[in-house]
Amino acid sequence: MECAFLALRHTLLKGRVLRSKDPSGITQELWALLVLYQALRSVMVTAVEAPGGPDPDRAGFTIALEAARDTVIRVSHLVPAPGPDGRPDLTGHIGAAILLRPLPARRARISARIVKRGISRYHTWNHDGRPLASIPITALTLSVHPPIPPTAPAPAESRTPSRRGRWTQVSQLMATDAYRTWQAQEIADALGIKGRKPFNSLSTQLGYWARGGHLTRTAPSTYKITLPAALTAAESP
Repeated sequence: MECAFLALRHTLLKGRVLRSKDPSGITQELWALLVLYQALRSVMVTAVEAPGGPDPDRAGFTIALEAARDTVIRVSHLVPAPGPDGRPDLTGHIGAAILLRPLPARRARISARIVKRGISRYHTWNHDGRPLASIPITALTLSVHPPIPPTAPAPAESRTPSRRGRWTQVSQLMATDAYRTWQAQEIADALGIKGRKPFNSLSTQLGYWARGGHLTRTAPSTYKITLPAALTAAESP
């Protein structure tokens, strides 16, 4: 589909816009371009499928288009000439031009396809030391390693996280004065959170924990930790 768009926009139209000024004329132009594109592609397929034809990657669409224009300008080769067996030669003038002027052979791929990264490509370009030029491969060395046996998970008491989670820090801070209401800025200052973006992230988490029932929102950007019923002060009669 992308090749078709490229051929319609840059090869057939050469970057020009459609000439029609009304929807019916635009529809007619588009159908004409699509018919021409499909006809040229069909001729290219017929040419490369001929005996001794090149690889399909070496058939040039621009060459086929120029040959088709020559047939219209010179008013020649409009009807395929009969072949040796008397049947029409489907390769014709356009197919002969494709076979006479094949494109250069495609270069061998030297780098594997990778997923594009969201960060700047200048920081990760050639980070794995891939070759910068084509290198002929004369031999391959394969190493077969035995599978790694599964290991038993570590006991729960031996699993110590590398750092405490944000909720652990916030809950321990607010539990020091469980009946107090805390503003988001006070929590950020106590945890050493600086900057607008980290503070906005903390505010979002506080709102999420409030919706989940872990915190009680008493005022805008003000929260109180939710205590179990056994720890909640009894209401006065």
